[in-house]
Amino acid sequence: MKGCRLALFLGLILLISLFVVVTDQVEAEGTLKYMNKDFFASGMNLAWLSFAQDLDRFYEPRFIRALDEVAAAGGNTVRWWLHTNCKMSPMFKDGKVSGLHRSNIPNLVRALDLAEERGIVLLLSLFSFDMLQDQPGVNLVNNKNLLEQIDHTQAYIDNALIPMVQAVKDHPALFAWEIFNEPEGMARPFGWTPVKTEMKYIQQFVNLVTGAIKREAPHNLVTNGSWNFRVLTDVGGMMNYYRDDRLIEAGGDTLGVLDFYQVHFYPVHFDESTSPFHKPASYWELDKPILIGEFPAYGVLAKSGQRFRPRTELNAEEAWVYALENGYAGALGWTWTNHDGNGGVKDAEPGMKKVLELAPERVVIDQDVMNESE
Repeated sequence: MKGCRLALFLGLILLISLFVVVTDQVEAEGTLKYMNKDFFASGMNLAWLSFAQDLDRFYEPRFIRALDEVAAAGGNTVRWWLHTNCKMSPMFKDGKVSGLHRSNIPNLVRALDLAEERGIVLLLSLFSFDMLQDQPGVNLVNNKNLLEQIDHTQAYIDNALIPMVQAVKDHPALFAWEIFNEPEGMARPFGWTPVKTEMKYIQQFVNLVTGAIKREAPHNLVTNGSWNFRVLTDVGGMMNYYRDDRLIEAGGDTLGVLDFYQVHFYPVHFDESTSPFHKPASYWELDKPILIGEFPAYGVLAKSGQRFRPRTELNAEEAWVYALENGYAGALGWTWTNHDGNGGVKDAEPGMKKVLELAPERVVIDQDVMNESE
C-alpha cells in the first residue's frame, strides 16, 4: 500500500513538473529578446517620410520628429519602410539588381544612430506588396522577376542586401529585418494588385533572403509582415505559409526561417475570428513569438462611415494592454503620419503609456546598455 502511495505521489510530482515545463515553453514562445532581456515592442509605423524613397531622400528633421514623438509617447520601436516598391532603391541594370545608391547605406546608418540616441529601435521593412502595384516609377517586369527568378533574387542578395546587413548588423538600434509588408496582397489567391505572383514564390523569396541575412548575421532577427492570420496559422482550416518546413521546402535554404511572426489587423476588413485583439497568442498554436505589426493607432473602434466587423471594441489603451497581457510580443500602431484615417501617435499614446506603466522592465530600453553593445 505504501508502495502504491509512493508511486501515486511520484506520478503526481511528474505531472506537475511537466505542466510547469510546458507553461514555461508557452511563455517563452511569446517573448522576444532584446539586449538579453524580455522585450515588448511598443510603438508606431513610420510609413513613410516619402513613399518608397526614404533611403534616397532621407529627410532627417522629420525622421527626428517622428522618433521624438514616439519616445515621448512611451514607445520603444519604429517600423520603417525601405525599398517598398523598388521605385528608387535598389538599383537595376539589365533587369537585375546591381547595387544601392551611394546615399542609401549612410542614410540607413544615420537613421539607426538617431534612433539609438533616443532609446528607440528600428524594424526595417524591406519590400511591400506595392512591388506589383501599377504605380509611377515601378517596373513590374523587373519586380516580378526579382520575386520569382532565383538568379534575380540572388543578385539582390549579393549587390544590395548583404552590403546593408554588413553595414548595420551590429548596430544596437537594429531590432529586426522584415522581408515583406503584406506580400499576400500581390499573390494568388489573396491578392489585390493588378499583377500577381504565387504564394510559392513569396515563400521562396522569404526563405532565400532570410537565409542570406542569417548567414551573414546569425544574431539578427528576421520576420515577415502578414496581412492576416489566414496565412499565418493552421488553426481552423487556415494555413501557415511561413512555417519553417514550408519555407525550407519552397526555397531550399535551411537557414531561411523566421525568428518571429508578424500579423496585421484592421477591423474594417476582418472580424474577431482572425483578430489578435480578441484571441490570445496561444490560440493560434504557433511555435514563435507574434508581433502585431499594424493596427489602427486609435485601437479597434467603430468609426462613422466605416465598416466594423468585430463584435466588440477596444480603445488604444485596451488594445495595447490586451497584446501585453495575452502573450503577444508587441504592438505597433498605424501610423505616425496619420494620413489615412487610422490615427496617429497622439491616438496611440494612451496605449503606449499604459504598457510602459505596467511593464517598464519589458518596454524601457537602457541607453547605457545600447551604447555598451557597440
